[in-house]
Amino acid sequence: MKLFLSPRFWLLAALALLPLMITTDSLGLDEGDTAGYAWQETLSNWCVRLWSDRQADCQMPLGMLAAWVAGVILGTEAEWQLRAVNVLWGALAVAGLYRVGQRLQLPWLPLLLAIQPYFWFYQNEARPYALQLAGGAWLLVALVEFVLARAVGTGWAWQVAVAGFLLFCATMLAPLTVAATVLAGVFIAWRQGWRVERRAVLILLGGLVACVPVAAYYVATLVHGTKGAQVWHVDLKFVAYVFYELTGMGGLGLSYADIRELAHSPQLAHELAARLPQLVWPAVLGALLALVGWFGWRARPTPGRRLLPGIAIVLALTVGVFVVGSLAIQKAFWARHYAPVFPFYVALLGIALAGIEADGRPWRRWLTAGVCGLLVWSAFNFRFAPSLRKEDYRSAAQYAHQALAENKSVWWLASGYPANYYGLDTAYFEPEPGKVFVAFRSRVEVRTLPLPDVVVLNKPDLHDPAGVVQKIIAQNHYLPAVHYQSFVIWTNGGK
Repeated sequence: MKLFLSPRFWLLAALALLPLMITTDSLGLDEGDTAGYAWQETLSNWCVRLWSDRQADCQMPLGMLAAWVAGVILGTEAEWQLRAVNVLWGALAVAGLYRVGQRLQLPWLPLLLAIQPYFWFYQNEARPYALQLAGGAWLLVALVEFVLARAVGTGWAWQVAVAGFLLFCATMLAPLTVAATVLAGVFIAWRQGWRVERRAVLILLGGLVACVPVAAYYVATLVHGTKGAQVWHVDLKFVAYVFYELTGMGGLGLSYADIRELAHSPQLAHELAARLPQLVWPAVLGALLALVGWFGWRARPTPGRRLLPGIAIVLALTVGVFVVGSLAIQKAFWARHYAPVFPFYVALLGIALAGIEADGRPWRRWLTAGVCGLLVWSAFNFRFAPSLRKEDYRSAAQYAHQALAENKSVWWLASGYPANYYGLDTAYFEPEPGKVFVAFRSRVEVRTLPLPDVVVLNKPDLHDPAGVVQKIIAQNHYLPAVHYQSFVIWTNGGK
């Protein structure tokens, strides 16, 4: 029994889940961008790519550098090799929550992180978000140490400086999370009348100075015109979608591909009504999370309740800036952009669950069982459910390879980077023999080109937003030859 009460048991249980999260599924669209960095032959080549990149990947330099280093060590031939470095970042995040759990007498907190569907999803993404989540976990550790130490000492300051600097190198959005954490500490110190030691202030200033060259680099990327893709109109539906993903509902109901399709439907209310059965379990999870929060945070005091104001400030500031910023400037801040503050959300949920446990009433404990059960179910669906597999660039590329071998012309309405990873040569300006033609990047009017034999179509809202190629497909009697996850491959039935 002592084993199951030991904090180390919960830590080992969480760590044991990490290898299960990595798959050999096909690379997705954004993962192909990471592969482009990972397969650079030398560090010099990597630097050239970073400087010439005009996508948002160059604004996550530490993650792209880690992908390159992991590629040198593990190789890049298999998809799992590109994702395997996330086991390290996941272990660092779990270790951070282990430390927080020890300090707040919530020994199971690392396992609560490890059963989050959001955590499972991004552990299996060859992207820098698992790294960012780990950085956020150690910022949380710093805030906890600051509050429990009543601002005494310098250990917490070193944690803020180091974790903040590394997080700043991992994402251009890091200043928001770091600033929110510091402001939360300042507010609590002011309310409690604590005095911060001069040495701690100097350490924090040193961390800030270390970030200046990185900030100058980010400014340079913006001057060069680097920006992310804008796919959705940002409104309250988009905000709801973000929280649908953050809370883990995506593994229980509508897939993200389904939601993407619904978002562009002119009859959204009708479409949602038709899919209500698929929204039952997400609604149940949302209701249970709300009840756990309501009853748990109102329960008798627990050690974690001392951290509630600080955690709430960090989350409120981050969510407020992202939501208001999204609506005001029509910049989509996706759920992945919340990765650095996700550990704060897990800690907030853990404090609520501890409050439920302290309450002692059996019917309320069923809320805990319900929430944890649905989270595990959702997480395992992300890992094993066929409908939630990654978009299948691998199979689409294999089909295109075969078509090219038969001297057929292929239009590739999908990302070029995963195509390159799977061995396809790409042409961007005009069709070329033996290459797939990335039509949405063309500098010529595609309607004036000879009709292709094969059209590989992925995410039309992104790769054919004006519907030009879709009109060509419809007007020339193309037939769907095969469907893969997020792909439809059309062949010219008029020939």
